[in-house]
Amino acid sequence: MTAAVGPGIAGHPGTLRMVSRADAETTTWVLTGMSGAGKSTALRALEAAGIPCIDNLPAPLLEAFTAVPRTEPAVAVVDARSGAALADLEKVSGARVVFLDAPDAVLVRRLADSSRPHPCAAAGAGQAAVSAERAMISALRAAADVVVDTGPLSDAQLAERVLEVVAPGQAARPGLHCTVSSFGFKYGPQIEADWVIDSRILPNPFWQAALRPLTGLDDPVRDFLLGHEESRDFIDRTSELLGWVASAAEDRGRRALHVAVGCTGGRHRSVVIAVEVAARLSAAGLAVDVRHRDVNRPDPR
Repeated sequence: MTAAVGPGIAGHPGTLRMVSRADAETTTWVLTGMSGAGKSTALRALEAAGIPCIDNLPAPLLEAFTAVPRTEPAVAVVDARSGAALADLEKVSGARVVFLDAPDAVLVRRLADSSRPHPCAAAGAGQAAVSAERAMISALRAAADVVVDTGPLSDAQLAERVLEVVAPGQAARPGLHCTVSSFGFKYGPQIEADWVIDSRILPNPFWQAALRPLTGLDDPVRDFLLGHEESRDFIDRTSELLGWVASAAEDRGRRALHVAVGCTGGRHRSVVIAVEVAARLSAAGLAVDVRHRDVNRPDPR
């Protein structure tokens, strides 16, 4: 077991000592690092993997947190939000530390896009805040068992890296799960949907007397719609767009995507399009569920 000794934090004369080589059986981790380096992304990934996490644990409570016996990983986020209390943190045993960092230019850019207040905002904006935070938590970085440069990493890559460090061999929950549903606009929108696709521009089987009592789950309705080039084109373009959306969502750490396809009554066009689009997404490797909200509503006749 070794210890790292750092200078006082934020001008305080005391030292910060953290054990940087805990026992191999230690499952308690301290997640720390610079604001904008991706702690929130890492925390979401850990929680998605079922790992107990505490965000913004006050520094004075860290020793009690690490003293709890555990057989599974647990993580506490301790960072500059603790402010001056970090100066009183002299020793933490039974824990390992992972520090997320990035170049100053990257942090300044990310912080400019963030709505969260910076813990060192009193020092000034942009680079001034970043520099003040570096000084405040420099000893935490020196004490870290693992330092991850998040500058070149996507959210998905960062999530994977943190899981490898904290819980090697423990898989996160499965990747993006997509739900494709059909509905009728006349019965109200799908308020839980992330994307809403309007299929009312396509030929309507409702106006075919033989097809009206059927639904999009019946072959004659499906054959009618797919017999029109515009319907096939609609499915091709929609599937291509949603494939790109799903890939981008997964890269950003999303675990669920709900696409709702609507038509007037939710019994014909939207059902066929939802089934066809879901099949395309499934063929591309996505986990897909299909739901039909209004397909069993009574025949409007």
